[in-house]
Amino acid sequence: MARPSSARGTPHSLAPKSSPHSIQPIRLKRNVRFGGRRTTIVLEPYVWESIDVVLTREQQSLDEFCELVNRTRIHSSLASAARMVVLAYFRILDGLHRPPFYDAENALAGVLREPDDVVDMLSVLPLALRRFGQDEERG
Repeated sequence: MARPSSARGTPHSLAPKSSPHSIQPIRLKRNVRFGGRRTTIVLEPYVWESIDVVLTREQQSLDEFCELVNRTRIHSSLASAARMVVLAYFRILDGLHRPPFYDAENALAGVLREPDDVVDMLSVLPLALRRFGQDEERG
């Protein structure tokens, strides 16, 4: 029995899948150089977008970021480690933007206020790498 083909003559199982519900999501490759070697990392587009935000906030290059992630990881692949560091990064950043600071004027009423914009000047990447490293050690 012949396999059904797409409009381009490619079997359906080999045709590119762009649906967010597909089994194999679209992934993008980027080349990085660290530790004296070059490698390729394959990640989902939204992970690359998140990494780009981290790189901009932290004023680092992709190569520097990958070097830090590579030095921290123990069991994970570089791609998985990068995903986890980015997740930890944004969770920490979210927590820094939502701490329970009391407003002195409304302290008796229990009203909370947002912190000053000092959070935007903090480097969160070392905290994210440390958190990821602790998780890696627990294995």
